[in-house]
Amino acid sequence: MHHSSLNLLLGLGLSTLSSAAPLSVPRADAPPYINTLLIGGGPSGTIAAAQFDGSSFKIVANNTIPGTSPSWLLLQDGTNHLYAVDENSNRTRLFDFNKAANTINLVQDTVGSAGNVFLEFTADRTQMLASSFGEGNVDVFDLAPETGLLSLNGQLVSDDTLGPNAVRQEAPHPHQVLLDTSGQFFVVPDLGTDTLLVIDSNSTNFDITNRVRVQPPGCGPRHGAFWPPLALANEGHPFQASHYFLVCELLNLAVVFELDYSGNTIQFTQTQTLSTFGEAFPPANATTAAAGEIQVSADGRDVYISNRVTGNATDSIAHFGVEISEDTLDVSLDFKDTISSGGLVPRMFDLEIPTVDGKQQFVFVTNQAGALGLVAFRRNQDDGSLDPTPVASLPVSAFGADGFGPQFVLPDV
Repeated sequence: MHHSSLNLLLGLGLSTLSSAAPLSVPRADAPPYINTLLIGGGPSGTIAAAQFDGSSFKIVANNTIPGTSPSWLLLQDGTNHLYAVDENSNRTRLFDFNKAANTINLVQDTVGSAGNVFLEFTADRTQMLASSFGEGNVDVFDLAPETGLLSLNGQLVSDDTLGPNAVRQEAPHPHQVLLDTSGQFFVVPDLGTDTLLVIDSNSTNFDITNRVRVQPPGCGPRHGAFWPPLALANEGHPFQASHYFLVCELLNLAVVFELDYSGNTIQFTQTQTLSTFGEAFPPANATTAAAGEIQVSADGRDVYISNRVTGNATDSIAHFGVEISEDTLDVSLDFKDTISSGGLVPRMFDLEIPTVDGKQQFVFVTNQAGALGLVAFRRNQDDGSLDPTPVASLPVSAFGADGFGPQFVLPDV
């Protein structure tokens, strides 16, 4: 097992994360508090920008391309370059997002795989990878240095043995392509094949260097997160993570893996599997329930997971604590609580970037249906719990018809 990052945590006095002091990459916040968010409208075809002042939202910009589904966005730091998938076609788009002028304008429309659902930069920001749920590929785009214009460099094919769910696992379905904390490897959860692909970005052709089988069969891997986060373990500098937390959509499972970096790949050892709901909060309809997003707090103490299509009056955000054994250094997740998402089908949510004093006060949630389309919840800094009463919200109708609400939110842009 790879212990270097865990030893670093223990050296910082973080043998138990429940008492860990927040560490963060500083962010200069000038009063009054204003947080600008980008929202992907999903089937409405709208990309919007909203301002959050700590108590209310105000939509300040939008761009609508009818018939498109910009369900994932990626902003290039220090530029106006905003990239968007289109889940409804084989297009990936570049927009110019001018925060000062509150404008979002289309710059480029590029052909790639159909049904891309996730975007991620390489460590040097010269290329961008996209996972194609629709075609079972991972696209590699080159990015022009000044303009950010896209050109398709190549495609990787996910072609492993399919899972046992004949309806949902009828083909490979890569759902995410996430860069690890070392900046070298991408990990791709494939819902259709119950596997994790490991891609080496240091190789010329982005070689797939490992295929990890996730148990149990039919679990449907969706999204993952590396632990500990960069801000906590190494002051934002690249390092080799010790663990990977995975959400499986089809069986509503959270899975913990130990990581071992060896040669040109990462080895995964599955160490824990538990429900995304917790024993006290089962879904009303376990057949339709589908776990969605996973996020780790910057201080490394808390993990949050969205539960969708639960059959309950509203769907939910579950909270887990990260536990470390001082004797064995084993890492595990412990279910804490769950709150209503304020609506239905919370496909994606995110925490704000830590403030200068290390706080992450708010969690922003998007719901595709139900009452509230965009919601801000206050996060307790001591125990990571979420206040179930929204601080601010916008109805689904602000973004589209019921069922066509937002699918993505990116704070602190």
